[in-house]
Amino acid sequence: MNRKGLSIILFALGLTAGCGGSGSHSIIEVSISQPPPGIIAPNNSASIAATITGTKTGVTWSCTPGNTATSCGSFNPSTTLSGVTTVYTAPPTAVGSVAITATSVKDGTPSAPANVQISTSGGLSGNYSFYLSGFDGNNKNGIYSLAGAVSIAVDGTLTGEEDYNDAGGITLPDVPISSGSLSFSPTTGLGSLTLVTGNNSLGVNGTQTLALNFVNNSHALIIQADASATASGSFDLQNLASTPAGGFSFVLSGAGNTGNSDFFGGVFTVSGSSVSNGMYDQNIAGSIGMGKTFATATLSQPADGFGRGTLTGTGIGNTIAYYIVGPEVIRLIDVDGSRTLVGSAFGQGASAGNFGNGSVGNSVFSVQSNLAGIPFGAIGQIVPSGTNFSGVADVNEPDPGVGFADAQTISGTYSIATNGYGSLNITSATLGPVSVLGIYATDPTLNLNDPNNTTSPGPGSILAGAVVVDLDTDVAGSGVLVPQTDTATTSFAGNYALGLQDLVPDTGEFDFAGNATAATGSLSGAGILNDPADVLQTTEPLVNSGTSFTSTLVSDGVDQGRYLLDPINVIVGDGAATITYQAIVYQANGGQLLWMENGADGNDSVFTGLIQQQTLPLGAAARKAAVKKTQK
Repeated sequence: MNRKGLSIILFALGLTAGCGGSGSHSIIEVSISQPPPGIIAPNNSASIAATITGTKTGVTWSCTPGNTATSCGSFNPSTTLSGVTTVYTAPPTAVGSVAITATSVKDGTPSAPANVQISTSGGLSGNYSFYLSGFDGNNKNGIYSLAGAVSIAVDGTLTGEEDYNDAGGITLPDVPISSGSLSFSPTTGLGSLTLVTGNNSLGVNGTQTLALNFVNNSHALIIQADASATASGSFDLQNLASTPAGGFSFVLSGAGNTGNSDFFGGVFTVSGSSVSNGMYDQNIAGSIGMGKTFATATLSQPADGFGRGTLTGTGIGNTIAYYIVGPEVIRLIDVDGSRTLVGSAFGQGASAGNFGNGSVGNSVFSVQSNLAGIPFGAIGQIVPSGTNFSGVADVNEPDPGVGFADAQTISGTYSIATNGYGSLNITSATLGPVSVLGIYATDPTLNLNDPNNTTSPGPGSILAGAVVVDLDTDVAGSGVLVPQTDTATTSFAGNYALGLQDLVPDTGEFDFAGNATAATGSLSGAGILNDPADVLQTTEPLVNSGTSFTSTLVSDGVDQGRYLLDPINVIVGDGAATITYQAIVYQANGGQLLWMENGADGNDSVFTGLIQQQTLPLGAAARKAAVKKTQK
């Protein structure tokens, strides 16, 4: 527990185990302090806990109807002390509503029951793609990439396929997913996805556990949340009838098999299986290549029911697999052993061939390295004018001798060619090593962070977003640039899904996916944290661990659309440790915000991530609500 700057406060155990009074005069109270998710798939498990005051004898767990493993589920152990978790395992079939109760061993005082639905897939069905990148401590380089797709039937059964690559000796293209399950709470969006491959190189004994928080029925933020690895990414509904065509902009990020950082960004055109007009930039461990071109590239059409195809002949990798999200969105993963890369290609729509400097308006941007050895993040907002721009930005690079800079005034020049290929040069030298960004413009109607969202930015949007690659020699990273259309503080309110990927130099990372409520002056919520490498240096690694946080949200008062979170009190694990963070938030609009850890908190780490407004309830609950509304 000597990670520099992390203020880890261990609370004395047993504070709630006995409250004053003597013997029989103590008032015994029981409450379920860590409830299960709202929906659990059959045979799936969840950790739950109860707090009991007035006695030290603990609680006994039971459920209705029936109190048997087949009728309502089972508990291991069946008796626990105050605050200690038990593992609840759902019954083998979808029995519907189950009530879980914790009862005092001493006097039979029960808690109010925690209700859970035992249901397949939470009422969602269809085809979903996913992609993630993160840290795997089992290989020499740490970084790995994962992409795939699953088909979830109405009865909850799940099949799929995936590609995995760590460039450290394990490259597994087109691995079948034989089974799995999806469960989540329709009222918070928080849940879990398991993928069973039977390949012991993946997950724990061939089963990967992913935690997710749904933004809406078509999109979720997702992390890998088991002891084998940790990562962040996206989970999105597929349109398998899609055929990629027209102009695309793309970004790929990862590492080579020697551990060096590899980032690529550029543009290309698809016509049938032919890929032409490929132009890209690269940053390979600070070696910059700009304006490079594809050789003779080919895009195969998906050949199975999961939307998987291949992109070859780019010169970046021998074979890049892809998974369809929609006609203008595909997820990319390099499946060569020489490097691990993952990313996306986004369509340019009707703007293809018609881009220019006027295509980009007021925007927010975020870039981050996904390498544990040299992590950094930068986040800000720009106001273009002709070929120039001005703005404000923050940078956090915990590498010794670099540090952080808050609310820096930035300015410079930018250019975007008709094919969407462009650059942004920060000439004011206020962001330290961050000075050259490659920007690759996308269809103005696309939401890059929620690709099935057709209402924001909507069909009438004329300002383009872009994918971004840092092209500096001292840092390397990738990210997005998003049109900024609403900076009103009153718009940042309601229910949100949020995620972050926290990187610590030469150590590794942890990832978080959860939900939050934004209100005047505060942002608070809960979710799942995964830290298998024990980056947080708690008493033991936190794997798929329930975590909550509270924070004070303050508009900085100078730059509209920029907020400070100070502090973010993160309660990790079973509540035995509190970590205080600071963060900076930039608002693209009330439904989409970008955030980054503020280096001023002294934690010697950097996270970036997304904050996205939710549409609740989800799944079957959403459909029932819609029916009731129609019938009124």
